[in-house]
Amino acid sequence: MKQPSAWEREAAEVAREVIRRAAWRLDMLEWVILAVAAGLAIAGGALLAWLVTEPSGLSFRLVWLITSMLLFVVPGTFVIVQFKKEERTRRRESKGVQEERNG
Repeated sequence: MKQPSAWEREAAEVAREVIRRAAWRLDMLEWVILAVAAGLAIAGGALLAWLVTEPSGLSFRLVWLITSMLLFVVPGTFVIVQFKKEERTRRRESKGVQEERNG
């Protein structure tokens, strides 16, 4: 096999650097989205607790804690389940493609 030229090695190194930076940016974006979701869950939980505690007489902090957790955990669970479902589908489809190539 032919060895890559200096230009090809340099281009590959630049591509690796671009991919590394892009992955880092996506990682930061995920953390920002997670922080915003947590903030919205806390704010939404506080609003719901404020609306529920007056007529029910329950503790504001308890209701706030429970509603905030529900607002954060329940949608997160749906997202994880959907992601796992899509991952299984992709795996199944990729196995089918590999079997077609081999068979």
